[in-house]
Amino acid sequence: MRKIYGWKRSRALRCLWVLEELGLEYEHIPLNPNLGETRTPGYLALNPSGKIPTLVEDDFVLTESIAINAYLASRNPGSLWPSAPRSIAKVNQWVSWSVTELEPPVVAIFREGRKPPDQIDRARVAGWQADVAKMLKEILEPHLATQSHLLPGEDFTLADLSLAALVGNVKAFNLLPAECVRTERWLQRCLSRPAWQKIQEPA
Repeated sequence: MRKIYGWKRSRALRCLWVLEELGLEYEHIPLNPNLGETRTPGYLALNPSGKIPTLVEDDFVLTESIAINAYLASRNPGSLWPSAPRSIAKVNQWVSWSVTELEPPVVAIFREGRKPPDQIDRARVAGWQADVAKMLKEILEPHLATQSHLLPGEDFTLADLSLAALVGNVKAFNLLPAECVRTERWLQRCLSRPAWQKIQEPA
């Protein structure tokens, strides 16, 4: 029995995408942290931090979306997890870049935007927006100049999945620079995949 805890408006979405890409059977338990559903004794016994997502496979419990996705993809060989050590290293490079470099300013913009309008620090938001645009224009856009996916010689991998889930939010927040046309095309290729489309359906 495989269960994934976490609602779709969180990093759990990346795990759901991986599960669908791999064609694995699972039960989705959509906990809403805003309603205190991640602070119950039962859930805290699985994940003492009270955060999502959490994967449970029989008696095996794993937290942190990046660890969950690496585990699922590496345990179920396929296109998401390449076989060559250097390709695996590149997957880890791009996944790390997405969560340590690009994601923090995107999350900061989102959190600042949830404040009352008169409490939003517009200068800080502008700085974060500039950081996001700079990374996309100087790193991702040039990288996609000669290839359709992130890894040379590879099709859609876990690197593309992890980054596309984040860049999809960048686009939704109207932060994707107009000149990033290659990034836009790559994003559309990723988000047109049947597995992504399936997890967009209402539960």
